[in-house]
Amino acid sequence: MSVQVIRRLARLRAIHRVVGLLCLCLTAAVTAQSSLSAAAAGSEFEDPFLQAVALALSVYELDVVANLNDRDLVRQRIRRPRVGRFPDLPTGALPGSEEIRVWESEYDAAQIGGLVILSKPDVDDLSGLNDYVEAWLAAPAEARIFVSFYREDLSWAQKIEAVATAYDYHVKTFFGGNVLPAARLYATAAQRLAIDTQAARRYRTDVTELTYLGKRVRRKTNSLFKANGDRALTRNEPPVFLKETLGDEFNRSTIREIIVPGGVALGETATLPFAIAAMVYSAGSIHLVDDSGRNWQLPAVESKTLKALFDFNVRADSIHSDSIVDIDAEGRVRISSALRDTDAGYEIMHADTQPFEYVSNLSVSKSVMIDIGVDWFVAQANRSLEFETDYEIRFLSANNVRIAQTRLALAYEYESVSGATTYQDSWGPYINRLSDSLDYSSLGSSMAPVANYAGWIGLFRKLQEEDVPFMRGRYEFMKIDKTGRATPARY
Repeated sequence: MSVQVIRRLARLRAIHRVVGLLCLCLTAAVTAQSSLSAAAAGSEFEDPFLQAVALALSVYELDVVANLNDRDLVRQRIRRPRVGRFPDLPTGALPGSEEIRVWESEYDAAQIGGLVILSKPDVDDLSGLNDYVEAWLAAPAEARIFVSFYREDLSWAQKIEAVATAYDYHVKTFFGGNVLPAARLYATAAQRLAIDTQAARRYRTDVTELTYLGKRVRRKTNSLFKANGDRALTRNEPPVFLKETLGDEFNRSTIREIIVPGGVALGETATLPFAIAAMVYSAGSIHLVDDSGRNWQLPAVESKTLKALFDFNVRADSIHSDSIVDIDAEGRVRISSALRDTDAGYEIMHADTQPFEYVSNLSVSKSVMIDIGVDWFVAQANRSLEFETDYEIRFLSANNVRIAQTRLALAYEYESVSGATTYQDSWGPYINRLSDSLDYSSLGSSMAPVANYAGWIGLFRKLQEEDVPFMRGRYEFMKIDKTGRATPARY
């Protein structure tokens, strides 16, 4: 064979290899794009991480999807493993205490693992675990990605690690070994993804990310749950109730008397003297960090009480209700699940029984304590924050169309510095029916513990509304055992 023929054959082989490589890349691109488009399902898909790794992962026969619960996608049989997101776990949906507990338990049993992906382009070396955790806690939500996976899918997690590392993400895979570092990172994961395979779907678990696999969003929504909330969330709660519907001295109530929860309803958003950059839990207490980096101490409260009040704020937001406790005419107790069997819940429940101990000559059916203002301020020492809570004790009955009416309201102010309450004013048509010997001071003081808790709930609500980061100490805080005095079925 002549030299020219050999050279011509060599050139043809080289061209064939290039064409084959281009076809492979083109196929991967089409597959990745189809996966992303199917998951987007009519909405614009913007996901820097998934878009960055989609092409390379497709070469590994691993699909990338934006919505693992997309109706059209879930209908299809799984032909290749998938990695993707859930519409019910948007960026910033940090795991709660029970989610962390379940995830830890499954990890400790070597049933699941975690792939931690940090986008931190300004940091070169994060090989050390301590340095990695510090960078993770300091990173914004869009940079903290956590992928949970079933044990049989470890090899797929390792492929994702290899690709993400090649794209300059800082990646660590946790499977087996000490649960603590993985759980700390999971507790602060702002983006929670999962690897979807046949094996993962068959595995019976309570880990949130794995329980969502294979489930379709509801019709005309992009959620697995009802648009108006899951009834199971409110089944064992006091009646869903926003205190603002009770009206005030100048505005009529719009809520029917039969569903006013009675008892205590707290839902005020606190005011703060300056912007807060972060909330931190350490050494058994919470402190706030302002924009200048200065730490501000808060009043001393037991950690388990703080945890109970924090949980109530989360619960109240999820079910859109301010109601804490309701004791009906037969003494049956209904209390927020976040405060059930806690010392704080018991104190609030007891306080709910006190108003009629002091005001007994009114033809009313219910008493309700509500907060009407929470104001945090810099204490005189200029190192800490204190607060004042304005609250009202209202006495209600229904009008002729069964709308709840405030017949009498007694207004008080509570100061966290001294723990004292001060009677402020009263309003309502039944003012003249009050006994001349009414002990205003003792009545207000009987509700002081609730006014104290209202200050903290108002603070947590403010921090939640302002989306203030709570990264440092979050794992330890979420692991606090808040159990205290048991809530009786009747009081």
